[in-house]
Amino acid sequence: MMVQGLLVKRMKHRNSLGKRGDGIMRRKTGVLAMSSFILLAGCIPGMERQEDGVDIEQEEDATEDSEVEVSPEIPSLDNYYRSVLQDGKYISGAAREFHRDVVYNRMDLERVEVGMQELASEEFNQDDYFFREGQFIDSSELNSWVMRRNEEDNPLGLNPPLGEGESFEERESSQPRVLSNIIEHNYVVENNEGNLQVGGIVIGLSMNSIYYFREENEDGTYEAWQDKEIDKETSLEEAQDIASQIVERLRSEDRDNGALENVPIMFAVYREAARDSSLPGDFIATGTAQPGEDVNNWDNLNETHYLFPSSTANEEQREDAEAFNQFRDKVNNFFENFVGVVGEGYYQNGEMRELSIEVPITFYSETEVIAFTQHVTDKVEQRFPDISVEVEITSSNGAEALVVKEPGDDPFIHVY
Repeated sequence: MMVQGLLVKRMKHRNSLGKRGDGIMRRKTGVLAMSSFILLAGCIPGMERQEDGVDIEQEEDATEDSEVEVSPEIPSLDNYYRSVLQDGKYISGAAREFHRDVVYNRMDLERVEVGMQELASEEFNQDDYFFREGQFIDSSELNSWVMRRNEEDNPLGLNPPLGEGESFEERESSQPRVLSNIIEHNYVVENNEGNLQVGGIVIGLSMNSIYYFREENEDGTYEAWQDKEIDKETSLEEAQDIASQIVERLRSEDRDNGALENVPIMFAVYREAARDSSLPGDFIATGTAQPGEDVNNWDNLNETHYLFPSSTANEEQREDAEAFNQFRDKVNNFFENFVGVVGEGYYQNGEMRELSIEVPITFYSETEVIAFTQHVTDKVEQRFPDISVEVEITSSNGAEALVVKEPGDDPFIHVY
């Protein structure tokens, strides 16, 4: 039971977006032996990138026999891409520090990164492709791309130039920054010679739903934050234009000797949530540029998150909100004191597909935690028989229990 519990992954959004709700994320039922591919580090385009200030090319002599392999496959409730390793180490992205600095809401960054892999599986089969964080766009270049365009100082900027107006607010709000962040993922495949090569690129375009800005005073202090809302249609229109520019830049002969000229490049467009939101944002579209082509097959996506309990859920998802409230009441009946129960529902095309629930409790004896977990499991089966549900029971000491229920399956229970 303990080993099985350690293999359980976070299930949030496991089936999200797959084949537009048909569930592309398949279960793995067996353990496959690790496949290793021995080759020079420079054989995979992009491996020459600098990482943590060290240029791998300068260490070519020392790493001539560098081993590049992929991680072993393990059984879990989720089917994840296997990762490319170099000398047994995970290959971090060339711009990993940049992403942490520019995204205000941590939930947005986590959702984008996981969601990009979910969407990638529609284009790059998980049985054939392996995952590697982006190596072709480094932090310096990425920073210039997400800044405002300025023909003199930053001609590569993908955000619009500063607008016109007499005041700081007028100039900023008339031309809000639509693009928040760009995340690159590489998908590597084994070629006919048994070597690994980049077989696909996924670019996440994280767009602002609200542009926040504030004026800096002469003494270095700042005025209060101001904001400008950006509608969904504008986000999508701007993202499509940005995607075309990025395709042209990535396929330049000057980038890694034209390594990406014949590589499909997929785009996943995401709208970030407001800074004070308790929920992540949503993906709104995908599009792929096949070799030699621009992005010409955009598909709109319809996903939404709801917080339970909340007035928004009560108004827009009344039936599900009532079911959650009944579940919460039954859970609270177990203890004399009130237990806070909070849920996050994930919806596709207006239907709830997944529900993640957090139940914080005061620490009790082990037997009482077990009894409470059994009680919660029973109520989950009664109220939510047809959706994926994950319940985390926690106390001030940390995690106490985990319940995972998949439609048509017996629930998985683990008490820590």
